Amino acid sequence: KGKTTLRSFSQIRTDHTGMAAPPAYVVDLGASTCAMGYAGDDAPRRFLSSTYSCSSSSDDTRPFSAANGDKLVRDLSACTEPDLRTLFDENGDLDHTPDGALSAYLTDGLGYAKSQRDKPLMFVERSGTTSEQRCKNAEVLFEQEGFPGLFMGRDAVLSCYAVGKSTGVVVDISGSRTTVTPVHEGWVESSATLTSPVSGDMMDIKFKEVLDEISNAKHGGDALPKYLAGAKDPEETKEERGGEYFDLMCMMLGRQGREEAGKIADFGYDPDDEKNQTIIPKLFKLPDGKEVEIGIERYESGEMLFGKDCPERELTAGSDSLLLPDPLQNLICDSVFKCERDQQAALLSTVILAGGGSCVEGIQERTRLEVENIIHTHTPGWRVKVLAPAHPERRISSWLGGSILASLGSFGDNWTSKKEYDEYGSSIVTRKCP
Repeated sequence: KGKTTLRSFSQIRTDHTGMAAPPAYVVDLGASTCAMGYAGDDAPRRFLSSTYSCSSSSDDTRPFSAANGDKLVRDLSACTEPDLRTLFDENGDLDHTPDGALSAYLTDGLGYAKSQRDKPLMFVERSGTTSEQRCKNAEVLFEQEGFPGLFMGRDAVLSCYAVGKSTGVVVDISGSRTTVTPVHEGWVESSATLTSPVSGDMMDIKFKEVLDEISNAKHGGDALPKYLAGAKDPEETKEERGGEYFDLMCMMLGRQGREEAGKIADFGYDPDDEKNQTIIPKLFKLPDGKEVEIGIERYESGEMLFGKDCPERELTAGSDSLLLPDPLQNLICDSVFKCERDQQAALLSTVILAGGGSCVEGIQERTRLEVENIIHTHTPGWRVKVLAPAHPERRISSWLGGSILASLGSFGDNWTSKKEYDEYGSSIVTRKCP
């Protein structure tokens, strides 16, 4: 392709010496959670919610600004009148306001103020980030945040490195979307990257509805989030905190339920089949201490991924019908088929599950069987293998890959220095960061 590629992961593993090289900062700003820490560590030092409250702003339309006395409140359970915001705008781009939320997050997450940041930054970015967005992010990180060096790593590539691979199909089920990205020898195949609106948040909301239905039947009321479960007057407290806050807390309760009691059904699952009606129920304790038994309902949220019980998309321009999101197995196969023929078998042999939305029992085997059911109709000899690290590593796979990569002593030449940025401008990152 006429480009200098990063070295293969086998070489990376051979050279990896932990903290032998000067440590760098590693930051992954996700749709739901921000992971921050140091290169060479096997886990982030801090996890911060991407949603925060602005404690002193009198105008909820004005961007956060420390210069105006605004303060971040990330313990959302302690907010009495939360003004909820996120690190991203409506387009999913980072908030670049000077002295804004990004700066406060980096200071809290890394433990160093701007003037103390003396190490380069491994910045994990979405694989679909445009060149224009990359340049803008580089400008902000160098000029506003004061980092002396920078490398922007594509999340899909780093997720591959985290499991010892340089080629594979990364299925990232995040809070905002599901993204399927083929990676070949450390390079993202951008033209073959596909997305679906089905997300971890969507599944969490669905699971909360399941909890409400069961709780109503057994206890005569909805499953209340923690802040209402202990309130003297739940209705008054709910009104004080606002509907947006209530929705967020309900989604977090649904997430807890999905991860602890949810399950992906076996291949060929039919909810009307009598054998599925005898499933052993799973006990789940609600925040108010009451318990509910979740039977076949355990499967409902996970089926959204595979094309069942999905909410329909909005009408598109010029269309007279609603569209259903593509099932996960179709996304994976379509993505692979968009790549070159000689890459397809290798890609299918390494399907990597990543993101918090993938942290549910049974997803690895179901994904493999669904993909094989499509692939083996015309290429029965191809092997499909799905890799699913343990839940803690799966949540932070892109951060972990960045930690491994940035800790290599041989990685030094890949950093973009502040001097290079000053000389060549922000476009230098599009040349040095694949």
